[in-house]
Amino acid sequence: YIISVAAQILDMHPQTLRKYERAGFIEPPRMGTLRLYSEEDIAQLRLIKHFVERLGLNLAGVELALKLTSKLMAIRATLPSRDPTVAKALSEIDGMLQDLGLRIAEEPAPVSQEAPQAPILERNRSEVRIGY
Repeated sequence: YIISVAAQILDMHPQTLRKYERAGFIEPPRMGTLRLYSEEDIAQLRLIKHFVERLGLNLAGVELALKLTSKLMAIRATLPSRDPTVAKALSEIDGMLQDLGLRIAEEPAPVSQEAPQAPILERNRSEVRIGY
């Protein structure tokens, strides 16, 4: 997506997207002078928007929350979900993610016109998607 379309999808001003790029939160590839936002960029920007608007984080807080979320999801992905001995660890990780206002969905969430209260971190095998 070009910046104007991405901004419209996210209900953000294009300058806000540029600010998040300057902060290093996203790196959309360019075609000449055009920024091209991928679905992954849009998902990352939704998460950033959640941290800013719903949790009231500043850019430093967003940076920390993104790092924490990434690390927790990486740890969670390495733990065997069917092993009863690690169920407590998975529960604690999910609790930490909930503290960030996030929730885990093992199965893809149905498409809804209304946005849920928190972004959903969907996990399909080794793939992690963030969305509303």
